[in-house]
Amino acid sequence: MFDFRPHARFTTLALAVLTVLAIIVCAAFFTAGCRDKADVGDTGKLETIRIGAFKGEYATLMWVAESEGFFRKYDLNAQVTGYESGVAAVEALMAGNQDIATAADFVFVSKSFENNSKIKILGVIALSDSFEIVARIDRGISSPADLRGKKIAFTSKTPSRYFIDRYFLYNKIDPRTIMFVDLPPLKLIEAITKGRVDAAITFEPCVWNIKQKLAGKVHSWPAQSEQQFNFLLICGTDFAEKRSEAIKKLFRALTDAETMVRKDPTRVKQILEKRLALDERYLVSVWTKNTIGLSLDQSLFLAMEDQARWAIAKGFAPSGNQPNYINSIYWKHLASVRPDVVTLYK
Repeated sequence: MFDFRPHARFTTLALAVLTVLAIIVCAAFFTAGCRDKADVGDTGKLETIRIGAFKGEYATLMWVAESEGFFRKYDLNAQVTGYESGVAAVEALMAGNQDIATAADFVFVSKSFENNSKIKILGVIALSDSFEIVARIDRGISSPADLRGKKIAFTSKTPSRYFIDRYFLYNKIDPRTIMFVDLPPLKLIEAITKGRVDAAITFEPCVWNIKQKLAGKVHSWPAQSEQQFNFLLICGTDFAEKRSEAIKKLFRALTDAETMVRKDPTRVKQILEKRLALDERYLVSVWTKNTIGLSLDQSLFLAMEDQARWAIAKGFAPSGNQPNYINSIYWKHLASVRPDVVTLYK
């Protein structure tokens, strides 16, 4: 008869194997638990914030913080959504679809006339000198003076009209001789490449895209007269007042991103290439046009006051008292994290 009882040596070996497997499984669970806990910081709980960010290098700090896990490092579940313009991002914020938006200072000024109490400024994440006037050579445009009498595309509620009006003033061109066409960024690119307008004033990466599509067929000139625009962090009033801890965590994450921008710009460009599908050549061409980093100083307040006066004078905003922008800036959140970058005098 066969003896089905297990052999003693076999039994000992089997028990040893099972013991080792049990130890491995327990270690795996322990390691995973530690890793999860480390991912969410000290509290063990992620706080969700929704961010509408411009899909370009002006919002570099946002994209780097997302890619490198800096938000999660500070207990934030940051849901970052890309937008073709700062105007679109702020409109999503005001519609309740985002908690925070990134946009140029002029966008905030434009919206402030609609409802100044609904949105506030948390800080500046970049300074840029990237607006250009791009003109088709086949329309007889070889110098700024040739823009007289031409059809020029721009995007309303962005700094486009503000900058081009200043540019015309310096170059002694009467803006009343220009036919302006208001188009969103993608439609603007299409209009000039297909010849429906003679020229355009726009920002990057629209400038780059136009030059690539019309290579050798356009002239271009810097449009900002060396006045950088501020690229802002904007939020709703309730968010600024009730989510102060989340905002401070946000600034800590963006500070880590700023450090990476300073120490490893090559890695940062790679992140933007991959995340936003930007051409490496494009990033190289625009990198020196931007100062990426957190700041908040008196020049922002002065710039917005000047923009508001211009908007009222040109009829783009209602006449009367302009908003008090110093009350629109929630500076204490940034100052508590980065006092070195806040030089705003109330």
